[in-house]
Amino acid sequence: MHPLFRTLLAVLALLCCTLPTVSAGPAPALTRVEPIALWSEATEAVPAEADYPNRLPDGTVFHGENLFIKTRFIGYPAWNLLTYRSGSETGRILDYREVARTPLTDDLRVIVGYEQIVSIPFAEIGTAEIALCIAAADAGSGAPRYAFVRGIQTKK
Repeated sequence: MHPLFRTLLAVLALLCCTLPTVSAGPAPALTRVEPIALWSEATEAVPAEADYPNRLPDGTVFHGENLFIKTRFIGYPAWNLLTYRSGSETGRILDYREVARTPLTDDLRVIVGYEQIVSIPFAEIGTAEIALCIAAADAGSGAPRYAFVRGIQTKK
């Protein structure tokens, strides 16, 4: 082996050993699930009430084919366990489609949560007034978190 090649190899090995390594910390625990707004193709966005009783204003009726829901997750949910349910945390699971998922970051650009938009077909909801339960679980521990929106009514 040439001495120059051997020297370069030794320098490269030394650099690899001394460079700082990158390690990811644990995902932040899911601490909050918060519906932000609901809308449909023919109805403007209606802010979701953050506090109990989590009810939409009286007379709110969504027109169109799909209900869109924007939800904020503080922490990291187990996406494969996320469900939208009719009525309560044990209610019927509603079929939905994810439209968008946006990471939320702090000042250091560390992901601290997500905002997600989903659409649920009116056929899944029906026209009677319902309550919607967003059921999520923490990605690390599996601990459940729930959020509710009450007073949802749709009309084609």
